[in-house]
Amino acid sequence: MNKNIIDFYLAASNIKNTIRTGWKDVNIPNEYIESVADHFCGCVILTLGVCSEKDYKELDFNKIVKMLLVKELHKVITNEMSIIKKEDKKKANEDAIRNILEPLKIRDELFKLYIEACELKTDEAKFVQKISKLESDLQAKKYELEGHFTLDAAKKDVSNYPEDLKEEILPQLKNASDGWILFDRKYYDEDEDFISLSKDIQNIKPIK
Repeated sequence: MNKNIIDFYLAASNIKNTIRTGWKDVNIPNEYIESVADHFCGCVILTLGVCSEKDYKELDFNKIVKMLLVKELHKVITNEMSIIKKEDKKKANEDAIRNILEPLKIRDELFKLYIEACELKTDEAKFVQKISKLESDLQAKKYELEGHFTLDAAKKDVSNYPEDLKEEILPQLKNASDGWILFDRKYYDEDEDFISLSKDIQNIKPIK
């Protein structure tokens, strides 16, 4: 039993050493790039804030936290792999999750939560996706305000978006984080709470 706990910890805690690769694509300096664990921690903090101030009492908080973690675990392995085909990536992610969860008795429960998070059919899964996007947007704004995310890097990033989104977002790109924020807004499914938060994040100004 003790070995199972330790083995799981040693595998899963590698999220502390696994970077969020999207930030490399917009030239965030290596020493400031957040880890997957940083993102998970930020999502839990943001979930606490949202659930405190908004009306999400019907959601299962414990389930959300588990889902937030398991959906990130595969990156410990798959971030280092060269995966091109969508179906290959899906299988690689699932295999990685199963491998990391293997020591635990609750591995089947947690794997089902990973699948649920990916399928986006339940309220908790949809909430987890929205929280993850919103936390990324807050981090983008934070990098911008700290001077690590430049407008030129943002424009280059947006130029790689699908044509329709590029045409929509590029004219609105006033600050470096705007591209990420506007792109992610489509994930909020007309949820006014998240749209309102997204707009307030976009409007954050530097403290003078």
